[in-house]
This record gives sequence, C-alpha cells and structure tokens, in this order.
Amino acid sequence: MAKLFPRDRAEVLFKTPTANLGSNGSAQHPDKRKAGGHGPTLEDEVCFLLNVTPEDTLPDDGPHSPAEWWGPFARAVYRWELIRQTAAPVPIIRGPRGGVKLSPEFAEWLMGLDPGWVTNVPGLTHKEKLERIGNGVVPHQAFHAFRELKATLDAGRA
Repeated sequence: MAKLFPRDRAEVLFKTPTANLGSNGSAQHPDKRKAGGHGPTLEDEVCFLLNVTPEDTLPDDGPHSPAEWWGPFARAVYRWELIRQTAAPVPIIRGPRGGVKLSPEFAEWLMGLDPGWVTNVPGLTHKEKLERIGNGVVPHQAFHAFRELKATLDAGRA
C-alpha cells in the first residue's frame, strides 16, 4: 500500500501549464472561474493571487525571487528555486492592450526547462510559446519515470 504525503504538510503548488493557455482568453479570478464550474488555470493564479506587477524586476542579490511576490505559493517557489538553482522570473507581463498575462518565461521556468528553451525560439508568438510549453513535459519528472520504469524492467529480468 502506498503511503501518501500528509496534506497538512503539503505546499500550495501552481497549476501545471497546459497547451490551451495560449487560447483561453484573458485570466479570470479563480473564484469566478470556480463559480462557473471550472477549475482555475495557471494564468488565473498568477494574475490574481500574487503580489507582483509586470514592472517588477528580479533583485541582483541572489538565487531567489522576492518571497513577498508569491503569497501562498512562496514555499513551493523557494523549493523549486533551490532545486533549479535559479530565481523564478517575474510571472506576468503586460499584454498588447495593457492587461496582465502569464509570462512564457515563468511557465518555462515552472516546467523546469532551461531559460530560452522555448521562449528564445525565433518567430514564436506569445500564444505559441505557451502552447509548446503546455504540451511539454517536466524533465525532472520524465527522468524519474524512466528511472523507475528501467528499475522495474531490470528487476523482472533477474
């Protein structure tokens, strides 16, 4: 029987980027989205639940972003920054009409991709960047899954 991680010790985590983030339209407050019978998206969370603006910048004094940006997500962001050895980028940007949108650089960082892996590909629009990131896999999870699968297969051959 699997032992589950105790919920009272769990961190508040962001939603996973999904391919439809590029075509969902604008973000909505998570409570409004839930009232409509849907779960909030990553863009909803970063646009409405954080204490950060698109004009904020990363300080040059270490490998961590400002804790006050992240609200209930602070512990999870700090932990991922330690694992990644890089500060989280500003999670939102200004859209062409002045609204706030999810930053593809943040989604890329959240997925554990090297900076620019998707966001520096020439010719991709904001929408296309988010679609590609959302269609991707977290390399750390993929590595773990393949390692576990190999161990299982190797044990079956013994």
